Amino acid sequence: MSVKGSVGLEGEEYARFARTKIFGSLDGLRAIAILAVVWHHAGAPIPGWQISGRGFLGVDLFFIISGFLIVTLLLRERALTSTVSLKNFYIRRFLRIFPPYYLMLLVVGTVAFLRPGGTTSEAVKQDLPYALFYISNLVPMHSQLAITWSLSVEEQFYIVVPALVKYARRALALLLPAAYVLVCLPPFGAFPALQLPAFFRETTFGPILLGAMLASTLNDPRGFPCVSRLAGGRLAPLIALGLVFAAASHPAGDISGWPRIGAHWAMLALVASCVVREAHVLAPLLSLWPMRRIGVVSYGIYLYHLLVMHFVSKGLGTIGLVQGFAMFVGTALATWLVAEMSYRFFEVRFLALKVRYGSQTAVGR
Repeated sequence: MSVKGSVGLEGEEYARFARTKIFGSLDGLRAIAILAVVWHHAGAPIPGWQISGRGFLGVDLFFIISGFLIVTLLLRERALTSTVSLKNFYIRRFLRIFPPYYLMLLVVGTVAFLRPGGTTSEAVKQDLPYALFYISNLVPMHSQLAITWSLSVEEQFYIVVPALVKYARRALALLLPAAYVLVCLPPFGAFPALQLPAFFRETTFGPILLGAMLASTLNDPRGFPCVSRLAGGRLAPLIALGLVFAAASHPAGDISGWPRIGAHWAMLALVASCVVREAHVLAPLLSLWPMRRIGVVSYGIYLYHLLVMHFVSKGLGTIGLVQGFAMFVGTALATWLVAEMSYRFFEVRFLALKVRYGSQTAVGR
């Protein structure tokens, strides 16, 4: 193929990417991420298989996907309208995130106040104010509300990055990598005087910034061809998935630092390879109905799974089954049902309002 023909083909691929509003594999990746998190909290590691104890990396995969989608949306809006409506962006985020989040806090908080005196209830009461204001990633958390640390990271990301896209678009290529390097320092012992909580020391904002950098690169007609050449092959997602498995199988008991950063970059390659080319080797698996549906309601599954797990554990105990795999299966299925009910009968009422504040460049999945 001539150089001219190659450039023309790359231009066509970029134009296709720029027109894509639904990335068909991302719901499947979300399904993998949330099932990994449920597996982790079910406490079902397989002896001798390190990766089976690393389900917490599912949150990092969520972050990469979220950073990519949010910044892609903002960059496309800016390219089309020459600005970004921060008001409409925050209203859309409010309608998507706040209703189920505060419903979960209401349920957990009500149970804690109706059953005072126990250590669990007291821990919830102590953690609740931090969860309410999305700062639970900045303090030690001691109850099931500890999972809200990741949602705090997302909300804090939403406060800063959209404004940068609007007011400092040309500086993004420098600001995002600089911020990424800065937030990757705590796992290496930086800022010891700050007494940062474990969640902040281990992951910080690294994965979500990687997703944002991927979006910034792919939405640039000069950057897209570079990523496409590296990750645009049909087998690329399978190779990237192999790298994720290798990184997550690191033999160290604590993978903070370089091992976890390596896992993040492997997951970044996986996401990149799934969005630069829709027809790839993993597409049939990731587009299966159960995978897509679990991905659609994955936010609800994340919010409710520890609450559901509490009741599942009691049910398993009464029939003499052990925790572990049965706990994972029971929790995953029951939480999927709860998340579906929340989505269909509660969340969609708010999601329907997003149309009024929607972007012409809205992207998803």
